[in-house]
Formats: sequence, C-alpha cells, structure tokens
Amino acid sequence: MPSWLTTVRKTFKKFFAKFYFIKKIFKQKKFANFLGVFKKKNGFVKQDELDKKIVSRVSKKRWPSFKQLKYLGQVLEPTEKTKVKIFSIILVVCLVALFINVYFNSAIVPKNGGNYTEGLVGNPKFINPLYASLNQVDSDLSKFIYSGLVRIDNELNLVPDLAEDWFVSEDQKSYTFTLKPDLKWHDGEPLTIYDVLFTFEAILNPEFKSPLAQNFEGVTIEQVSDTAVRFILEESYSPFLENLTVGILPEHLWQEVTPANAVLADYNLRPIGSGPFIFKSLIKDKLGNIKSYTLARNKNYYKRSAYLDELIFKFYPDFETATEALKNHNIDGLSYLPKELKENLNSRKDLTYYSMQLPQYTALFFNQTNNPVLKSLAVRKALAYALDKTEIINSALQTEGQAIDGPILPGFIGYNPNIAKYGYDPEKATALLDEAGYVQAEGESYRKNGETELKVILTTVNKGENYLASQVIQKMWQAIGVKVEINLVDPGVIKADVIKNRNFEILLFGEIVGIDPDPYAFWHSSQAGEAGLNLANYINREADKVISEARQISDPQSRHDKYIHFQNILNADLPAIFLYTPKYLYPMASFIKGIDTQNISTPTDRFSNIINWYIKTRRAIGKSNK
Repeated sequence: MPSWLTTVRKTFKKFFAKFYFIKKIFKQKKFANFLGVFKKKNGFVKQDELDKKIVSRVSKKRWPSFKQLKYLGQVLEPTEKTKVKIFSIILVVCLVALFINVYFNSAIVPKNGGNYTEGLVGNPKFINPLYASLNQVDSDLSKFIYSGLVRIDNELNLVPDLAEDWFVSEDQKSYTFTLKPDLKWHDGEPLTIYDVLFTFEAILNPEFKSPLAQNFEGVTIEQVSDTAVRFILEESYSPFLENLTVGILPEHLWQEVTPANAVLADYNLRPIGSGPFIFKSLIKDKLGNIKSYTLARNKNYYKRSAYLDELIFKFYPDFETATEALKNHNIDGLSYLPKELKENLNSRKDLTYYSMQLPQYTALFFNQTNNPVLKSLAVRKALAYALDKTEIINSALQTEGQAIDGPILPGFIGYNPNIAKYGYDPEKATALLDEAGYVQAEGESYRKNGETELKVILTTVNKGENYLASQVIQKMWQAIGVKVEINLVDPGVIKADVIKNRNFEILLFGEIVGIDPDPYAFWHSSQAGEAGLNLANYINREADKVISEARQISDPQSRHDKYIHFQNILNADLPAIFLYTPKYLYPMASFIKGIDTQNISTPTDRFSNIINWYIKTRRAIGKSNK
C-alpha cells in the first residue's frame, strides 16, 4: 500500500475513534435522533413515512442541496444545534490534523517549469562536437545538445552516457562499447551504432579538419554488432576513455554534407543531437551577430527530461559587459566571474557564488633560449624562492585559490604533498644570486654580472587575475634586485603571437589539464615547439621515459609512483615555477536550485547535472523533510 494512503487511513481511523467516543457520551436515544435513526414507537414511523413522501414530491434528490441546507438551523432544536456545532468542530480539527500529518510526512521536491538565462563571453560559431573544442561558447552549447558514449559526472567520474556499458581488454588496447536501447535523436529518428561509426570516421577524416583527430591517431574503429563498436589502440593508453566524451553526430543528416563544406553547414548553428536540450531559436542583430540562443527541454531524453523548460543564452564581448548585465538583472547567471569583478555585484543580494575546483594550474614558464640569464639554474631557483605564493593568491585571486608546487594537482593520481618545494625565502634567493655572480652595488636598484644587468621580461594575458599577479611578482623580484619589465598581451592573440612561437622570456599562464593527470601533452619533449603545449620547451629524456611508461599503466599505484618520479625530475630542473590552482567562480541567481557540482574538468562541466536544476517545486506526499 502506498505510504500516502497509509497516512490517510490512519488519520480517518483516529477520527472515527473519536466519533465513537462522542456517541458514548450522549444518550443513545438522543444521539440516534441526531443521526436520523429513530425508534419505531407511538406511530411516529407512520408520520415519518408521510413526511418523506411530501419531501420526495418537492425534490427527487437523495441529498439536500446547498440552498436547502441553509434552512437547517430553523428546523433543528437547540440541543441538536449544539450537537451539530460540536460535531463540526471535531470534523474541522480532524481535517486540520490530517493536513498537518500529511504536510509533515511530505517533502518539497522539484517540478517542471521555469527558464534560466546565462551570459556567455564570445559568440557561437560551430555547435558541433567536431569543432566545439576550439571555442568555449561552442563547448558550452554542445554540452546540452549532444551526448557521447561516456560523460563526466559532477564528481569527475567517467560514467555511461549513450553506452549501456563497456569492456576493456587485459592489454588495455581494446575498448568495446554497447549502446543503450531505444535511443532517439531530437527529430525522432533512432540513434544507432552507425551514427557512432560515422562520427569517429569523420573525426579521423582529414577533410573535416577536426582538431580532435590527434586524440585518435593510430586508433582503429570497427563494428562488432548492431549495437556494439570497438576501438583498438596501437599501444595502451590509460586516459583514452576521456576522449570518448565527444558528442555523437546524426549520420542521417550529416552524411548529406560534403566534408570540405562541413564548417558551412546550417547544422552548426541549428544542431540536432540527442542531449537533454533541443535547439529552439536564435536571434541575430543587423550585422548578423547572434545575440541570444534558446534551448528547450528534450521531453524524450533517454535518462529523464530536465526540470527547466528553457535555457536562454546571451552573448557579450567581455566579462566587464557581462558582469554589468548580471548586475542589472538582464541575465540570471554568468559563465565565469573574474575575481576582481566580484565587488561590482555587491548591489545584487540575490546571487549565489559557486566556487568550483578546476584542474588548472598557473605557472611561470621559462624560455631559456630567449634570455641567457635564465639558463642559470641558480637564477631560476632564486626567482622561485623570492615568491610568496600566499600573497599572490590573496592579491590576485582574493584568496580563491590554492598554492601548488608541481603540475599534478591535489586529488589526482601522482599528487605528492611532500614534493621538493621552493618556499618563500628571500634571503636564500639573495644568496643564490650572489653566488651566481649577480651582485647589487651600493646605490644601485638592480643586480649586474659585470656589465650584464639582471633583467627579465614577464609576459602575460592582459586580464584581471593575470595582471594583478604579474604586479605582485614584479614587486617581489625587484625586491631581490631583479629588473622586471611586464609585457601585457590581449587574450585574443596570446596563443598566436606568443605561445605558438614561444615569443617570451617568462610566461605567466594557466593550463587546464583535464580529469586525467597525464602530463605528456605539457611536458614530453615531443610536445615542445610550435605544435605542442610544452611551453617551456623542456627536454629531458629520463622524464620522457617515465611519462611514456606511466600512460600505459592501468594500475593506479604504479602510475602514482611514476608521476612522483617525474615531478622530482621536473623540480630538480625547474623549467617552470608552479604557483597556484585557481577556483572557478560561477555566480547565479539564488532562485536556481539543484546545483551541487564542486569539481569540474573543464568550464563546460559546470552543467554536468543540468537535468537536476530547478526553479519550481511541489510537495510530495509520503516523503519526510527530515
């Protein structure tokens, strides 16, 4: 029996128990008269039958109408009126008791309804899994529209999405996936294994020019059955599963598009996927720029439909403008709030600030080729000892960050809290520079080695957090006699003008490393130069060997040991100074509920539990608030 029905049954049982008690109090004959059940004596029954016939001629209805009930007070005796009042009071009390009982045995739960509007910085270009990684806005929107074989949940675990399950071979070179049954595209067409094959074949097809192609180099994809597909790797690679979060494309639509013209297809802005939200509409200005983008709840989503009816996105040129829009209630939330802009929202008291941990580290990368001074390990160590990371975090991040000493972050395989550290020690920094031959003559502001002045150029992105951090770093380095020139670069050109050609001496920059700590892309020598993300152009054969071995090991403890070994090598060479891992600040109107994400692998993962967000609520009987 349902719990709510049990509650109602118990309440009525108590009511009738009280009713029986009242019956015992009153005299049996009078109480019987009150109920209309009269004793048969003195010919009263005959008169009663005549009365019934008269009434039946007036009305054929068994029960009196409301108009007739108005005259009840005129026909009842005073004692009967008193009894009716007592009975009515008891009835009201019982009903109130029933309501209270039901209320306290229920809970407030989400229900469908309501819209959420978020501000994004930038504009959508390719809401397409093949290209979305090139643009944060595209990545965000693709999250709602497309589903992958696997997904990252709000605890950074890889869990099934379109896949029912998967199997990994003992040698870690074969991954077999089976699809869930009865999957559908937004247009109602069935999602099949042929859509999966089409998507990954498109990624590998050079004509599509997908940046994801490098993630599947040397990978063979084959159909196993009508519901299963297998990925075969040339060599084992532990982080491979993360690559399979990419959204699946509908073959029945994209097979009509010529690969060379894929970037021109209308489906890039009006996509059809299988995710929790469906494209509804977009609005452009006179210049053709998209100003807003609306998604509607997918009522046929394979898991369960989201609570929110619609998601509306508005686009802004920079965070300052977007923050002003949030301040003025033009949007309900902002994709990211730079720490230095938080005080601009002090007037809006209805905001909740979600502080999420992002696997990103900010470091100072040395380019020893562009400045011979930096070839000296003693100089690099002195620069490290001169930095107070706590003060940098407090000044640049308003305490929203954590100091680090290596590229593998807390909570990940390979993190070592006891790694060799270069703590804040300006006296040691001064002694190292003296030993390296850079002395500071009396009356001089900066150190020299003969005629060579100790000078470095610090390059960073011209935005709040980086700008503030660079100011603090400049002050600390100049305090030990190092002349520091700051080079601020526009965020839009930092990759093309600075990073690609390694056009810097020291670069203050942040890197997002993902949910797997594999440092290959950032520190293996093959990733140095224009093609890779090894920003310091670090080359160490022993480090290469350890990194390569670690990514082929599935045993967590063995990988952990390898990564500790790698970090020890890295810290001894000191090609970079690791500063901090920042928090991702996500402001949102407090009427949006259900956000419980604390850890994200990319900014897009702030939506990892979007189907649980809600605005409206209802009470569910049989549930407790306790």
